[in-house]
Amino acid sequence: MLPLLLGASAPALAAEQAEQMEEIDEQVQAAAQVADKKDLLAVPLPITSPSLGTGLVVAGVIFYNPNQAPSPWISGAAAMKTSNGNWLIGGLHSMSLDSDRFRVTGVAGTGKLVADYYGIGPAAGDRNVSVDLDEKFTALRVQGQMRVAPGFYAGVRMLYLSSETHEQDLPPDYPDLAIPPDEADGQLMQVGPALSYDTRDDTLNPRRGLYAHAEWMWGAKLLGGDFGSHRLTAGVSAYLPQDAKTVLALHAGLCAASDGTPFYNLCLFGQKNDLRGYKTGRYRDRASWAVQAELRRQLFGRFGMVAFAGLGGIAPALGDLDQSNLLPAGGIGLRYRPSRQTNINLRLDFAVGKDSKGIYLGIAEAF
Repeated sequence: MLPLLLGASAPALAAEQAEQMEEIDEQVQAAAQVADKKDLLAVPLPITSPSLGTGLVVAGVIFYNPNQAPSPWISGAAAMKTSNGNWLIGGLHSMSLDSDRFRVTGVAGTGKLVADYYGIGPAAGDRNVSVDLDEKFTALRVQGQMRVAPGFYAGVRMLYLSSETHEQDLPPDYPDLAIPPDEADGQLMQVGPALSYDTRDDTLNPRRGLYAHAEWMWGAKLLGGDFGSHRLTAGVSAYLPQDAKTVLALHAGLCAASDGTPFYNLCLFGQKNDLRGYKTGRYRDRASWAVQAELRRQLFGRFGMVAFAGLGGIAPALGDLDQSNLLPAGGIGLRYRPSRQTNINLRLDFAVGKDSKGIYLGIAEAF
């Protein structure tokens, strides 16, 4: 939940916030292994960044199991307020039914952020010139899945996003930074299949196993949306134990958006954790890819550390990814487990990208 709050682009953030919240939810599915107990994780964290200013994020997640299912029910909420007027409120609820045969997740959020818009394409990201966007949004995502085979779930996801964007001080020498009028104020309604496969030994801090997911979302004008575009996202993570205290985690992500996709729903870096070290939205286009490796090591007590490196790129279409630019990233991080009952870490990462860097605070691992 916290990683989404520390992003910097409101419509893009809203379009992805349910997914990020859901990813956190998927990482904490084993948090309440004892059926009769509840565990509350509440975290206040100060933040500071060039995009958001200085402020505070408060997040809380409760794990409980009213029907003694293999996966617990999870409810959470988070809020952010910063010195330059950014604010964000979001919440989620996840539950499993019929001995984890069915999984249902609902996520909602609203907020206002002042974000930097760099334009579309690798050249726009490389020139590092941006315009300020004043963005307001409201988002809702609901997903239901059913287990159709051991470890394999299939279902449907629905996303609603209402956004209102205003430019501030558009540079006259960069007309491509002007937001198209039909994308500045509108509604995005998408629906599509959502698939996942999970063989991890622990969804909180896995030591071995595989997790894969894919979503293909289609614009639904008949349901009130203004855009008929579609968007594919997919990812796979593998976990390989090296010794009793060390795990090598590998991740690969892919995104592809069709013609007519609004700027805030394009593929971009800096918002999720596919490639840490880049400012949100500096690199965005209709297709993106990223690979990442992270070495995780338990130190002593509740403390641990990680080292990670990654490589990614963007392109105007999925078929052009072999000609995409190369964006390297790497960094180190500190881990702390605040609860003895819940095997979930707080994370602090410092990452460096191409001519950029970032600090990330969050609940649960990056992937």
